[in-house]
Amino acid sequence: MFEKNKLFAHTDKLELLKRIYKNNIPHALIFNGIKGIGKHKTAIDFIKSIHSNSNTLKQNFFEINSDENVALIDDIRNLIVQTYLTNSDNEKKCFILIDNADHLNSNSYNALLKTIEEPPKNTIIIIICHNFNKIPKTIISRCMKIDFRPLKIDEIRNFCDVNKINLESFNLDENFNLIGGSIEKLLIFSNSNGIQILGELEKLINLKEFNVTKFEIFFNLISKDYDKNFKIISSYIHCKLKKKFLENFNNRRISGEILKFFSRINLFTGHNINIDKKKELHFLLTEYIDTNIYE
Repeated sequence: MFEKNKLFAHTDKLELLKRIYKNNIPHALIFNGIKGIGKHKTAIDFIKSIHSNSNTLKQNFFEINSDENVALIDDIRNLIVQTYLTNSDNEKKCFILIDNADHLNSNSYNALLKTIEEPPKNTIIIIICHNFNKIPKTIISRCMKIDFRPLKIDEIRNFCDVNKINLESFNLDENFNLIGGSIEKLLIFSNSNGIQILGELEKLINLKEFNVTKFEIFFNLISKDYDKNFKIISSYIHCKLKKKFLENFNNRRISGEILKFFSRINLFTGHNINIDKKKELHFLLTEYIDTNIYE
């Protein structure tokens, strides 16, 4: 089990929240930053600093839209009703924590906007998002934004040391850009499944031409948990191309091909919301190989 009582970064954000709480804290906050860097943990630590008693914490803290339980509009509406019925006093505020807010649908955003515009008495809403561009501007304009940075490599090492995570098969120095300062990505890439997928992916793309038989084998490998494994593949490709782009910024041919690749991928995914998984993977890999910009 991971060390849940230790904050590995963002203590400055935690102290900031405590300070503004003592003064005039806004009724709605947005915690912005990539997934897996401690935004949720910081929010929990802040709320616990206000409600140190477990009984008052239970009565005055509501959370929805976790990774395991995606929120629907009825969940938000029910949450609002619960909050209105909560007997929060003037000294200790009630907290609503909405995680993964960039994954909500339009109806849920509308319900959330109405709640922010007419918040329950003595209530603070904390919205956690991983892609700020997906949050409606109407919501953003009514919230205080707090940006969270990716974790530094020494903070990642500290996390691994405390939680006894074995990195013998995953070189943190070489792969730090791949995980992007995210503990979540570290855990995905450094486990046996992630290492296996990266190894098979490199074999496939290093063939330098698309092989249908090997693609079918690779797809069968990742299809057991496609969404999670596709993130590994897309993150790997994005990291490799970003590195290549920066190294060849002044080379118009190479940098241009990389930009075209991302443009084609965005265009393809934008027009295929309910795309077949095999077709999605096939398109990504063939486009990557055909650009002839792999290492």
